[in-house]
This record gives sequence, C-alpha cells and structure tokens, in this order.
Amino acid sequence: MLRDVSSTMAEPKFAALVDSIVADAGRRDELLTLLREDHALYRGRSAATIVRMRGWVLLALERAGVSDAALAFLLEELDTGVDPYLVAAAARALRSYRRPNAALAPFVMGALANIRYRDEPVSFDAYGVYAVSATGSSAVRELLATLAWLGPHAASAVPELEALRAPGGLPAKLRGDVERALQSVLGAPDPHDVAGTVSCCGPQVPMAAGGHRSEDIDSVLLEDHAGDRISFNAFFRGQPSIVVFFYTRCDNPLKCSLSVAKLAQAQQLLDAQGVADRIRTAAVTYDPAYDLPARLRVYGLDRGVRMDAGNRLFRAVTGNQAVQDHFGLGVNYVGSLVNRHRIELHILDAQTRIAASFERLRWDEREVVARAVEVLKATNSIPRLPIRRGRS
Repeated sequence: MLRDVSSTMAEPKFAALVDSIVADAGRRDELLTLLREDHALYRGRSAATIVRMRGWVLLALERAGVSDAALAFLLEELDTGVDPYLVAAAARALRSYRRPNAALAPFVMGALANIRYRDEPVSFDAYGVYAVSATGSSAVRELLATLAWLGPHAASAVPELEALRAPGGLPAKLRGDVERALQSVLGAPDPHDVAGTVSCCGPQVPMAAGGHRSEDIDSVLLEDHAGDRISFNAFFRGQPSIVVFFYTRCDNPLKCSLSVAKLAQAQQLLDAQGVADRIRTAAVTYDPAYDLPARLRVYGLDRGVRMDAGNRLFRAVTGNQAVQDHFGLGVNYVGSLVNRHRIELHILDAQTRIAASFERLRWDEREVVARAVEVLKATNSIPRLPIRRGRS
C-alpha cells in the first residue's frame, strides 16, 4: 500500500496519506512503516521537514490507538528527543496507550528533564502548524498531562513533581499543570501495578536479530582512527564483537556522544570480567566522508574510548551501503549529511552474524556486556584469530 511513498511526495499529500491510513482500521500498522528512519520518504529531506512529517505520524498514533509495537517509537522520542514538537507529540500520543503502568513514568520524567529548558509552544491543529501564542500547549504541558494520565502509576515521580512546583522549579504559568499532575499521581495506588519490562535505559532483554548476515559485508574496507585499513571480515571474524553506530556531527547529546561514552564504559566492564581480549569493540560512523581518522580519534579520546588493535573507531572506505544493509541501519541522509537516525548497538558472533541488537532506547552497558559474554561462551570452541595492523 505504500509503494508510491517516496522523497518526491509533497508534504500536503503525505499528511493526507497519514490521515487516510488512520481512517482505515485495517491499514493502521502502516503508520509504523512510515516511522522507519531508513524509509525512502525521508531521503533528501531536511531535518526540519522530517520533524513535521514524523510529528504528524506520532499524532496519528494518538487517533489510531497506540499498540505495543508503536510504543517503542513513542518511548524513543521521550528517551532521547530534543525537539519540543516531537516530544510533545509523543507525550500526547502515549495517552492513548491502553495499558498505563509504572514503567512509563521514568520515560516521561526523563523527557521533562531533557526538554524543560528547550520548551516551546506547539499546536496540533493542522499539519506543520506551530503555535505562536504562549497560551497554547507545549512539550512540558503535554508531559505533565501524561503524568496526570498515569496517575498513581507515576508515584515514583512525586519528589520531582514537588520540586517542580516549588519556587525555582517550572515557570509560574505551568504551576497549575504541575499541581494537576501531582494531585492525580497522589491518588490511591494500584496494588497490581508493576514496572513491566521496560527500563530507563533500554529494553531489559536485547532484541534477537535472527542470525542475519550479508555476504557483501566481507570485503568492505574499513579505515580506523589511526588511518590503518582492514577488511570487515579480517577485523570482525573469529571473535564476538560489540558494534555501536554514531557520527561526529550529531547534535543530540543523548544519541551519538552518549553511545560512544557508554561504549567506553562497556570496555571497562569487559576488562573487569577478564574478557576484554576476547570480545572486540567498534564504533562505526554513519558519515564516512566527513569522519576521517583524525576526527574519529579525537572523538574517541574525548569520550574515554580505548583504541587499540581490538578496539577501534571506523569509517567505511568502500561498501558503506553494504554496512547499512548488513546491520539494517536506521539512518537516512540529505546528500551525504545524516538527517535522522536512531540509537543502535549490535553484537556480532564469531562468524559476523548479528546475534543481538539494542535499538532506539538508550542501552544499559551491563546488559550489553552480559549478552556479549553469552555469545562468547557459545563460540569458545572457535580458535581466536589475531589481528594484524597494516594497510590493505
């Protein structure tokens, strides 16, 4: 049904398409397809255009009803979003989820902390319309309304809400919203409420990747932070690996910068468990034309990453599309510049197959290391291959 959706589609036509999908209950799963970062409709569009488009899809989820599959997209925006319109749309849409629970409260409070100093008036009346009056809604107002919707499920947020109500907290014009949220949260708690399976830093169970492997990946030529070149196969084959994706021009501190810093923490955990020489790590840029070795090295040094023969920051000299295909990367471009991407970390087995993936939400380095160690245990019978430096 979405074969004709491409980057040439005009925005009004796109908005009409989204509205038509909402109107047809049998097509509502197509909204999730439209939220994929690598969808052709985002190719070549500006970041501002993508905000308008994705915001309208998020608002459509409110009308369609948020399924468990759709929930991940809303939590992603609350977890790492820095655009007030998208955060507000995600908070508003979340209120149509059929199962409010305590696991959602940390995402809402985290979003409130992230966006409170970036807050702006927003409007949801029509596609691409932004409020110009301070009397309208805003990201903070939508988040507070979502806390009120959660009610006693958000009991863990009471101390923070009380601090926001106090002098020095949120502006006076928002005190009424804070008070309404607080009174709702202070209602009688649900004795059956549970935290669920979602944490503040990603899924508690990594997403299985089904052993996917693309043969095209073997001959991809990589260049590391020191300017040394090696094929994908030569570096990754023979041992499990943890692979993070990033780019140095990313302006969202909760995505690339934090992911690479957390990779450094994962390296320390691998060392503490005595497996640092048996599990490789790599951070691979989405932006290989710009992220030359010197930039990779400085970026890694600034974030405490260990950089040696078994731990490298890479750019693809050849075969960047093969890298995208192999990992199923959630990234899109306007020209050579990234215009939208998700958080993603993958664990490869010794045959370079994807054993597990942590996507969209901020991942917990302890969970990642635990899963990598499991993969290592499953490959103990495979001899470890040495890595030689040198240009190829």
